[in-house]
Amino acid sequence: MSYTLNQLTKADSDQVITALGLRRTEAANRMSNLAFRLETFGNPEARAAEVARLTNRINNAQAELATMPDGRPRRDLEDELGTNTRKRNQLLNQSEKQGPDDRVLLEFELALATQTHAELLALIPQVQTHRDSLPA
Repeated sequence: MSYTLNQLTKADSDQVITALGLRRTEAANRMSNLAFRLETFGNPEARAAEVARLTNRINNAQAELATMPDGRPRRDLEDELGTNTRKRNQLLNQSEKQGPDDRVLLEFELALATQTHAELLALIPQVQTHRDSLPA
């Protein structure tokens, strides 16, 4: 893109370079964060399989608890039931937040951040060159 740098004074150029440097850093951080979120984005098939496995263990534990007497084995099974229920609920919540549409939107945000960063990398030297060409 073409920018109207010829209207900038040295002081204006310094301000623009500072502001663009901050935006470049923000764009780089945004790219890094979005890339990490995409790398750790859950696999829907694996998540569904794990939910099914946990649901089966929860159902088995509930059936077993109905016939167990009080004591340490019962408390251990109740703890396991609580842990498996929390894990299953976490995965179910994650599946609502990480659908195919969410992945596409993250990819789009990453593309925008990448384009912004590239534009800033091109613009900052242009402003610096213009600044350096101005009389003292």
